[in-house]
Amino acid sequence: MKDDCTSFLKVVWDGEDINLYKPEQPILFITSGRVIRDFYLAGRQVFGRYSEESENDIAIANRFVSRTHGIFETDEGQTVYTALETTNGILYHGELLQPGQSVLLQDGDELIIPDAGEDEGDCIVLIYADSRMRIHMWRELQQTSRDRLTGLYNREGFLEWWKVHHNHRDYDPSCLFMLDVDDFKQVNDTKGHNAGDRVLQIVSECLCEAVRYEHQVCRWGGDEFIGIIPGSPENIRNRLRLLERKIIHRSHAEGIDVTVSIGCADIHSVTDRMDINGLVRNADIAMYNVKKNGKGNISFYEEKKGRETE
Repeated sequence: MKDDCTSFLKVVWDGEDINLYKPEQPILFITSGRVIRDFYLAGRQVFGRYSEESENDIAIANRFVSRTHGIFETDEGQTVYTALETTNGILYHGELLQPGQSVLLQDGDELIIPDAGEDEGDCIVLIYADSRMRIHMWRELQQTSRDRLTGLYNREGFLEWWKVHHNHRDYDPSCLFMLDVDDFKQVNDTKGHNAGDRVLQIVSECLCEAVRYEHQVCRWGGDEFIGIIPGSPENIRNRLRLLERKIIHRSHAEGIDVTVSIGCADIHSVTDRMDINGLVRNADIAMYNVKKNGKGNISFYEEKKGRETE
């Protein structure tokens, strides 16, 4: 048992006093690429892949995570993780946990899902944080690459990812799309800014479900989002149409009726795929054609015609 006087111990972190000892709840930080998500731990929580049918308490949209990957059980400030039968497994202190095996987590412990990405060596890391200092540190790291409101990549994080992956075979063929919430200012003016924020969160949730990897989409700014979807134009159009319907359905279910306009640009519409500004410009032209023709639709950029609208 620690000496009582240690309860007064503090550490200075970036000019702030951060209490070293236990927070009210431990937090699980999950890193995948440059994206960092967090989940408060309390009671029994199932960890696994996100889907509309699943009821997982801790869910991430990544196909390398099993539908039910493991179970976290937190009681009186202590958390136990139990591994389940999975494809990729999970590592603890470098050792693969066997199905049914349980470990008592300590502050800073990492659980690693190996081979969980597009490239060799990609993995998903789960970090157990049970001290204020560690939580503060990971909160700071979160803000470097993610939008605070939606949890998506911010513009800088997306650009950094595209620099690395623009020539990856998984993205040929593919399109960059730009999505804009129609009449978003009217939502803020009539429903209030909380409703506007919720719309942006709904859009981000639907975007994450529409792509294989979370880092394929980002909040570009305001009510504009961009992303990369691989596949043929027909396949991409179908996926974006489904995305559009989900956004409309979920926002309506929360009493906010919105539509979205989407413009797409084939990555070969520019000479150099690294020319993200050129791709965004072409997608923006296609999206403008949607706006001009009544909103709430999808358009593909064509160099000669300038548009192809459903």
